[in-house]
Amino acid sequence: MAQVPYTSFYLGPFAVYTSPTGMSSPITGTPYLGGTLHGGDYCDLSAEEAAVWNTRFGSNLFPGRYRFVRFSPLATAANIGFGKPAGYGLGQTVAQVVISNGGTSATTDGTYTITSTASGGTAKATALATVSGGIITAVQLTLPGAGFTSVPTFGLTEIAGLTSGSVLAQMADSPNLISSFDTASCAELSSVRGVFVTTSITAAQVTAGAWGVIQENGIANVNVTAGTSIAAGGYLAATTGAVVTASAAATSRPIGYFGDTLDLTGGTLPMIVRAVLQLPIQQG
Repeated sequence: MAQVPYTSFYLGPFAVYTSPTGMSSPITGTPYLGGTLHGGDYCDLSAEEAAVWNTRFGSNLFPGRYRFVRFSPLATAANIGFGKPAGYGLGQTVAQVVISNGGTSATTDGTYTITSTASGGTAKATALATVSGGIITAVQLTLPGAGFTSVPTFGLTEIAGLTSGSVLAQMADSPNLISSFDTASCAELSSVRGVFVTTSITAAQVTAGAWGVIQENGIANVNVTAGTSIAAGGYLAATTGAVVTASAAATSRPIGYFGDTLDLTGGTLPMIVRAVLQLPIQQG
């Protein structure tokens, strides 16, 4: 994806966008394919540019990297909002299949079509499994399936006599598919992807696969919901339900750590505080 001018975010950093280009037909609702903004694009906002956004949109953003991302249709709308942690979205199709255990004692060698469980999806995944010498020696994905809400499995009942065989599905993933930080849609709950800038979103918009903005480095606004009031330099960690806990700096960082506080010195939680994000940059 490309670095673009901050002006490419033409509705601003807080809006919900309805297409991967940010633009769609007002009549049909179909995406326009042109424009200067596309899914995964980002801008490295300077202090001067942040001032322009703040004047125009009435907020208090800071320099950093802001990225245009898709919200997972499985995300929880209530856990998407300004300053809340964002997670990696769970892929809804299978990218590839791999042999975990070739098994033994298959009755007949040959090539078999194996089918996954539905796992909440709208279409099952299929693959070709090659059996030689009574064991699975190769698998190749033929259909990726669609709409999975959990990782599907392959029962391998199509292969007569096979014992202890196992084929695993690896889900399609993208650093630009973003989840609310909860068990409903997050691929895993130990790594934070960024912080939501989008202020609010409806469940209908989430289901439709809307697009919006996260911040992934720089100084960010973080919605701290738990922990004790601490001085600058404390650790911020996210847990399920978009809970962000502040704790005093220690030798080891907590699971879900994603940044350090700048000015949390008092007040009543929950509250928005400034934090320095400490996250790896993801491109894709």
